[in-house]
Amino acid sequence: MHDLIGTWRLVEWTFTVNGSRPTRPWGGDPAGLITYTADGRMCASLMSHGRPSSTTRTLSAAPAEIRAAAAAGYLTYAGSYSFDGDDVLHHIELSLMPNWVGTTERRHINWVESGDATDLVLSTPPTPTDGGRLAVNRLQWTRLLPQETG
Repeated sequence: MHDLIGTWRLVEWTFTVNGSRPTRPWGGDPAGLITYTADGRMCASLMSHGRPSSTTRTLSAAPAEIRAAAAAGYLTYAGSYSFDGDDVLHHIELSLMPNWVGTTERRHINWVESGDATDLVLSTPPTPTDGGRLAVNRLQWTRLLPQETG
């Protein structure tokens, strides 16, 4: 039933607030990978293609505004996962967002036909924003074949 094992590339990310027309975060062209292992581990990384470059070799040596822009256009977390019906629960152990460490993120699983493949769609439950509105993120992923690389 749950065939998540493997690595998936982000196809599309949409975001709705209070059922509004979907928008596409980060300019509509983010990149992302999510991996589920057979032993119950997962990691997800998403980034904006619009992040500014730095002239420094390391992020820690970059000016504060470059570090802030790098973080604002990047999302990553890792931990274990389990299932609750048609939902996958991400039990977060590491995260760029410190508040997520030690929490569980719920994602509803759907499958959609896309050409010759079946894509994975993960959606957040309606979640209150800082402004009190309800937001839903919908991310569509396509499975990477073993020979594919970024």
